[in-house]
Amino acid sequence: MLNNLVKTTLGASLLAASAFASAAVIPYGPQNDVAVSTVTNDWGWSECYSATYATPMGTTVDDELANCSGDYLMLAARRTGSDVFEVLAAAGWDDVLTDTGAANNDVTTTANGAEWYYADGWSWGFAGLGDDVNKFECDTAAASERDRLCWHTLNGVGGYRAGSYLGLNNSTDWEKVILVANAVAVPAPATALLLGLSLAGLGLRRRNK
Repeated sequence: MLNNLVKTTLGASLLAASAFASAAVIPYGPQNDVAVSTVTNDWGWSECYSATYATPMGTTVDDELANCSGDYLMLAARRTGSDVFEVLAAAGWDDVLTDTGAANNDVTTTANGAEWYYADGWSWGFAGLGDDVNKFECDTAAASERDRLCWHTLNGVGGYRAGSYLGLNNSTDWEKVILVANAVAVPAPATALLLGLSLAGLGLRRRNK
């Protein structure tokens, strides 16, 4: 009886540990040269929108986010058809979409190791932690830096920046990609194991009584 109880609780603990292993990974700060399979398979993100940089986003991102739902948003860019993201960054949904003003005001939202900015009828993107941005409308600052991304939110204008590649407004050679992930609250493997052993001990005491 005890052996069965221990096996059951340990099995539950291992399942919890397995859930922990498959929980979404939220990368800290901008990342370069990340395989798409790493993001979707290993990190647990789901792609909900993609289009070439030549595709206008419009004055808001409502259409682009129509099929997106989650606790976290990731913005990413890759060469069309590539299995590697040139640059990406992620943060909480509200942080990524905080209105920072439709002006070249250097206002950003600092979240998860990146500087985020968004405004209807202006631009949407990120830069490295502590970096200044030149929002006119998209970020033209530090052209050689790879930790930046910017898309226009203007009618008739597409994307603009993917890492150190600028001036991509009409490019079909590059894709802008939005991905989503949910926060998963599960115990760490060590905690799950201790919980299982505690439950086993509780079962033994009840059996003795």
